[in-house]
Amino acid sequence: MERALSKYQVRLALLVTDFLDRHRRLVRIFLRPMANAPLLRRYLWVGIRGFMGASAFDCHVIDAAEGEVDFGGVKETFYPSCLTMVMRDTLVREFGEEKAEEVIRRIAREAVHMEIKFGMEGRWFPKRFLAFAGDPSALEAMRSDPDLLRLVSKGLALTNRFIHDEGGYGCIRVDLTADPIRMTIDNSLSARLAGRSARPVCAASCGMMEGAMSYMLGRDFRAEEVECAAMGAPRCVFELREATAS
Repeated sequence: MERALSKYQVRLALLVTDFLDRHRRLVRIFLRPMANAPLLRRYLWVGIRGFMGASAFDCHVIDAAEGEVDFGGVKETFYPSCLTMVMRDTLVREFGEEKAEEVIRRIAREAVHMEIKFGMEGRWFPKRFLAFAGDPSALEAMRSDPDLLRLVSKGLALTNRFIHDEGGYGCIRVDLTADPIRMTIDNSLSARLAGRSARPVCAASCGMMEGAMSYMLGRDFRAEEVECAAMGAPRCVFELREATAS
């Protein structure tokens, strides 16, 4: 993997973000107002504003006259969470549960794949920080460089906070050091809407993870939900493995 950041730049970025992590009060009182200042916010990358304490809602630009909501280059709309349940119930009635879950997975996968692509091409992070995106050797390169892995993990955690946590889908955590890649979701939206179930219900989350990781790491991943809150587990747990050709 060709790196656009030197080791010194990676370490400097870690020093800054670690300092911000340790001084949340400073971020809340001083940096967040700066990140949201009308004149300054137009020139800051979404990711930089996030590290300065801005929320996903702070970073959305709403143009009511044109009917557009822009999130760093990603065009969005807001809808009630019940639409997720209605879509799932409708697909189950039309295709049966197993087929419906696969359709939901594919929709979520393609949608998030596009969302990550537009965000990376837009104004989420400076391009130098995204040099690894789409490189099939990126995961091994990050795992062999603890500093780079930690910096990428910080950026991934921020992106997940914006899209997943603050989007109402539940609190997601990703462990890129685990093999297979391991993800957990507390308070999964799919599990909450489904209630009790005899089988895993988070097909949409599986698709979202597949779309994001496949785009960023340049490989085709398949997610498996190995624990589900709808089945009584404390949280939903997923494993991502590189997909094998069928």
